[in-house]
Amino acid sequence: MLNNLETLFAPAKKLVELNKAQFEKAIAAQQAAAKEYVALTEARIKAATAITDLEGLSAFVKDQVELAQSSFEKVQAESKELIEEVKAYNEEVIKLVQESNSVVTQEVKDTVKKAAKKAA
Repeated sequence: MLNNLETLFAPAKKLVELNKAQFEKAIAAQQAAAKEYVALTEARIKAATAITDLEGLSAFVKDQVELAQSSFEKVQAESKELIEEVKAYNEEVIKLVQESNSVVTQEVKDTVKKAAKKAA
């Protein structure tokens, strides 16, 4: 009934590839964040264990405050980037769904025309 399955399923294949790329990107980002967090934790533990006096404690606390501020700024920047990526992903999904609807609609029209010709 449907003559061109390759054309019909092309948008779905594109969606699968898009989702695969998104998942791979998300996993890579999570792995990088985990490695960064482990390294940061190790560095902070090392710095904390190196405190031997009040000056060292003061410097450690100051570093922690600066780290908190820079981490907050980094989270804000990454959140903005993530929002843009999600918007682009959603736009691509909408485009693929529209493409799929167009392909299916055309295929149905072609099939109906052929069926009408056979019936006549």
